[in-house]
Amino acid sequence: MSLLAALAASALLAAPAAATRPADHVFIVMLDGTRPDFLRRARAPVIHALAAAGTTFLQAETTYPSQTRVAFVSLPTGSYPGSHGIVGGDEIKDASWKDLETGNNDPIAAQALVARPTFFEEAAAAGLTSIYAAMKGYELVGAKGATWTINGKQTLDKTAYAARYAPEVSGSVDLALWYKQRLSRDLLDQTLALVREHKPNVVVINLGSPDYVAHTWGPEAPQYLHTIEFVDGLVGDLKAELGRLGILERTAFVISADHGFSDVDPTRMIAPAGDAARQSASADRAHTLDPLAARGIEHFVTNTGGASMGVYIRDKARVAEAVGLLRREPWVESIYCEPAPAHCDVSLSSLHSYFPGRSPDLMVDLDDDATLNFPQPGQHGTHRPSDMRIPLVFSGAGVARGAVGGKASLVDVAPTVLRLLGLPATVLRPDGHVLEEALAH
Repeated sequence: MSLLAALAASALLAAPAAATRPADHVFIVMLDGTRPDFLRRARAPVIHALAAAGTTFLQAETTYPSQTRVAFVSLPTGSYPGSHGIVGGDEIKDASWKDLETGNNDPIAAQALVARPTFFEEAAAAGLTSIYAAMKGYELVGAKGATWTINGKQTLDKTAYAARYAPEVSGSVDLALWYKQRLSRDLLDQTLALVREHKPNVVVINLGSPDYVAHTWGPEAPQYLHTIEFVDGLVGDLKAELGRLGILERTAFVISADHGFSDVDPTRMIAPAGDAARQSASADRAHTLDPLAARGIEHFVTNTGGASMGVYIRDKARVAEAVGLLRREPWVESIYCEPAPAHCDVSLSSLHSYFPGRSPDLMVDLDDDATLNFPQPGQHGTHRPSDMRIPLVFSGAGVARGAVGGKASLVDVAPTVLRLLGLPATVLRPDGHVLEEALAH
């Protein structure tokens, strides 16, 4: 018998009866790329009502680097990147100097890289069911143990959209905005089809429209606020459907995001090192930085959100030299190293972001007016508050009403969700802690 099977057998015997759980269902709705200050500003009556009736954490943060893939592993594991091992969209294996696949093409296979268990595995061991609905597909690297998964990269097809919906938007200048919002609508519809059939205990859904819109127009653009208001309506549709299914009263909600956003100048595209023409065909790879290449420092650059980068250096004896060269560049805001010599700002381990054998030698945050990724006015990935701060709301069954919490982290969600479901952490090994102030006592 496997370890997971043994745990499942023992947990089924000890699992709390439904009547003793604070909640029978927990729906975690992630508003990809939504800044909490914009959510407060938006006309979002559904989420605002959930916050008023529940607990809101005003100083909640994501994990660093502030990137979707990293956060969507930190969420279900309750662990920092330095523990779970997914430290970016691309990672380099030191021994072979080869690029590791972390979910761009096959997120299910990439789950083998995740070094910590998930709350999906914990739920499965207790006989509970779960759904992980991913807008972009690669979020599923964090879906180990989920009963059902939805890969939006495969199911939300652009060609099909053109054929199905062209009459709705023919001749409209709003086509790009409409399409980016419609993706979240259809992902919710697919998720609700499974919910109606199975009434799962844990659901994670990533409504990715705010992220797509903020990248395209920037977070200060009216389209961003409009899209936050649009996904608020989707949360309302979700609540209404749970009411029709008769499970709303026994459901807890978590509303959060994977990262925030920064406004940048899209004309200041510095990758690779000021020459956009030499950007790799993959948006996740900008292979060379001129200041290092000019001195013969062999290196590889990975993109972690458009406003930060990981730099792997072949000759470790030249790391300090590389830092000195990058310090002279006007687009560099902060440099993090492991270990942190005097010329770096802080160590990666102090940010809970260092995973031996995978983490880059340097993490470089760009200043707030430059982009590594592609010429778009909205980017993220840095340790700035605009990128790190996220909304965090608990509401519904088992949650304290009308409470306001202070500091919290995305890694605190998993252990708190387990508490809401009445489950002990027998499989999960979280870095986070239960947010007791969010729970009804």
